[in-house]
Amino acid sequence: MKRRHLLCLLASALPLPTFAHPVPDVPVRSFFEADGSSRIEVEIDTRCFTADPENEPYLVNRVFKQFTEAEKSALVTKAQAFIPKTVALFIEPSGKVDPTFEYTFTSHRGEPLVGDEDPVMVTAIWKSKPDPRPKAYRIEALPEGKLSVLFLNHVNDQAVPRFQVLFPGEKSYRLDIPGSAQ
Repeated sequence: MKRRHLLCLLASALPLPTFAHPVPDVPVRSFFEADGSSRIEVEIDTRCFTADPENEPYLVNRVFKQFTEAEKSALVTKAQAFIPKTVALFIEPSGKVDPTFEYTFTSHRGEPLVGDEDPVMVTAIWKSKPDPRPKAYRIEALPEGKLSVLFLNHVNDQAVPRFQVLFPGEKSYRLDIPGSAQ
């Protein structure tokens, strides 16, 4: 009986194993509407700015609420440098586009930051009504990127069932956008 008690005591004194957070990826979501307008969002987990994103804890809203404007601005600056090294956007017939993003802080999938434990993302948003209307869209996960990029699309308020996970150096499929003069 003493041996069992000693083993239980020893086991309870050992640290519990910690589990790493999932490796962040970079979701790129597009929304193409019937009127020709479009919105592209690039969601960046703030862990992407660290040397070891998989083992870095999420920045959570409770901590983020304490950030100064300078600290928030520094995250946006990092996002502005991160996107062009990670993903390239192509809209036909224009070709490669260099969007001017607006930046906001959200939780996953662009959800508002509500709870204290909500993970904080930097979400870059580009809204456009190109002329001529886009015929097709694709992206490339750039070779110098370090993380996978998700290609997620919506056309006329409907999610496109096909999505892709792109590793650095890979190109997405060509998404034909209905409603354009082909």
